[in-house]
Amino acid sequence: MENKKVVVVTGGSSGMGLAISKKLQNLGMHVVVFDIQSPPVDFEFYHVDIRDDKQIKLALSNIPQLNILVNNAGVYFEKYLEDTTNEEVDRMVDINIKGTYLMTRNAFTKIKAAKGSIVMIASCLGLVPELTSPLYCTTKAGLIMLTKCLAQQYAEYGIRVNCVLPGPINTPLLQKSFQDEASAIRCAERIPLKRIGEPTDIANMVAFLVSEDAGYITGGAFPVDGGVSSSSIYSK
Repeated sequence: MENKKVVVVTGGSSGMGLAISKKLQNLGMHVVVFDIQSPPVDFEFYHVDIRDDKQIKLALSNIPQLNILVNNAGVYFEKYLEDTTNEEVDRMVDINIKGTYLMTRNAFTKIKAAKGSIVMIASCLGLVPELTSPLYCTTKAGLIMLTKCLAQQYAEYGIRVNCVLPGPINTPLLQKSFQDEASAIRCAERIPLKRIGEPTDIANMVAFLVSEDAGYITGGAFPVDGGVSSSSIYSK
């Protein structure tokens, strides 16, 4: 492992996180998955709920070297402001914002030692509103600003911090939101490129951002959304 870059991917057991984990492993990196479910692939794995500071610290204590952190874990639901319960507010904020913040804070010393890279997985809905999910949009906008703050603060240490903004991606989470096949077709038709993205689309962007080819890039927020955030599609 001495000659390999070590990467932690939160939520790396399924969906976009799994695609990111596979891609980085295929590029020769040692992938460590933090998740609340075991991955279907043989990665080094720690059961971590990122809302729990102690769980994060314990898992990281087993990892002497850390070059890259991919903050992918997150939750999504659609609810209007007036319909959202206190418990739902707490869960989404605790995972999408607090959990990502705690994960980054705890990993920072090791990232600093490696002059490493951090990637946040936010959403194109951090740029444009989806009227049925104001809380989700707000948390993802928060991750974009966290990216900018950390990039500015820690550039002097050689740490790069960037953010990927997925659009609709073909994951189990998205599929659950479709009532039927017609719903999926309607979703694709609303996207300028006329297709729902694949997890590999996100993994490819992450792989670029953590590579030496992106060595002069920090503080960026990069939509991988088929053109959604360049239109006013979700504001209509």
